Amino acid sequence: MKNLIIIIIFLNFSIVFGQDNKDIKNQLIEKKLTSQYFNNERTIKIFLPTDFDNTKKYPVIYTLDGFGLFEITSSYSKFLMDYDVIPKSIVVSIFHNDRNYETNPNYGQNINVPKTEFLEGSEKLKNHLIYEVKPLIENEYSTSNYNILIGHSNTATFVNELISKKYSPFQAFIAISPDLADEQITHFKKYISDNRTEKIVYFVSSGIKDDKYRLETGMSLDRVFKANNDNKLLLHKIYKAGHLDLVPKSLNDALMFVFSDYRNFDDFDKKSSASNFSAKKYLNEKIKTTNTVYGISTTLNEDDYLYIIEQITNKKDKVLLEQILNIGKENSFYPENHLYSDRAQFYEAAGFYEEALKNWKLQLENGFYQNIFYFERPFKLLNEELNRPKEGIEFLKSSIKKYPNGKLVFNYWIAKTILNNNLNEKDGIKAIEYCIENFKENRKFSLEDAKKVQSELLKNN
Repeated sequence: MKNLIIIIIFLNFSIVFGQDNKDIKNQLIEKKLTSQYFNNERTIKIFLPTDFDNTKKYPVIYTLDGFGLFEITSSYSKFLMDYDVIPKSIVVSIFHNDRNYETNPNYGQNINVPKTEFLEGSEKLKNHLIYEVKPLIENEYSTSNYNILIGHSNTATFVNELISKKYSPFQAFIAISPDLADEQITHFKKYISDNRTEKIVYFVSSGIKDDKYRLETGMSLDRVFKANNDNKLLLHKIYKAGHLDLVPKSLNDALMFVFSDYRNFDDFDKKSSASNFSAKKYLNEKIKTTNTVYGISTTLNEDDYLYIIEQITNKKDKVLLEQILNIGKENSFYPENHLYSDRAQFYEAAGFYEEALKNWKLQLENGFYQNIFYFERPFKLLNEELNRPKEGIEFLKSSIKKYPNGKLVFNYWIAKTILNNNLNEKDGIKAIEYCIENFKENRKFSLEDAKKVQSELLKNN
């Protein structure tokens, strides 16, 4: 068992001292506190997410090794939060005064301390974290009681050892390159086996270019995870990385994993195949689960709604489609000026053409038709999908009165439809003559196209 000496690179970043808890933009805050456990002054740094509001609740991502992990964790978290991949969270980092003393793993240096317990310095660090830092954060900020702990190298080993402690206040853990003694792995395995019903979220990363003992630890934990595959929230991943670059290469995956239940609809396809499935009930339960797990308050995201409706459209299930369309309306995902056209397009995609036609007509009846598109789609439905060309022609004739700007194109479509379906050539000739006499450049047909239709109609007359 070997300990690597880590070169800590001091990273420059902007520190903002003090804050207004009512409305805080992204802020990096440094705080000093006196620790009764270390009997000295300590530093912690805090990242508050965009538009932080102390009336809302936030999960907290705690990192050890603040010199190496604070900036990268807050940066990665910021982008994931801004893109709503993870919920908005607070990031807190502990900065060590004497890293070796505070984080040195227990490999049997002190025969009086079992390897499954912390050495003196790590015991103090544990107490400082749980009984000084965490209460300070919860006293000053509105937290949700979903706490994540991140460590790298020695502090990754610390993270692993804290999981099995009954007093641990963390719900999720990230260990980047831990190094565990055999007794510690055995102890962890027993803890996981004995606590199968307890929800444990644990991400471990290893590097193939890292110290062999650390890679072996990762593989040992991987076997433990797979032996307990009833718990889906245990994951070990290997990266083409060494000891230091393993942090940036794995941290993004780790953060997404510990928020796996956030906006997760991976089971929709399977669950929606059940009889009497209710899309509304499913979505309500998903949101309730998210809010319960992370202690936050969320509603249905429009991107997730569009993902679900696409799945339903592919199933071509009319009942489910109507359910999800009503959910979209209830959540105001459709602007009033294309409420019906959006619905019509989903019905079209699912192959329910009569319902699509009905909604296209409602779009027009409600006065929302800014361009030819809103007339073209119902006309094509009648002419192509429903094979009712005569009705399509009558639709276009009535549309000229409603939308005079479309008269040129509508007449071309009338003439072309009459030609293709061997209908009344006289009406077709009249329509195409209007197009030729009043031709203007447009995206639907050329003057040459119109003359060709005229020639064919005259030939058939």
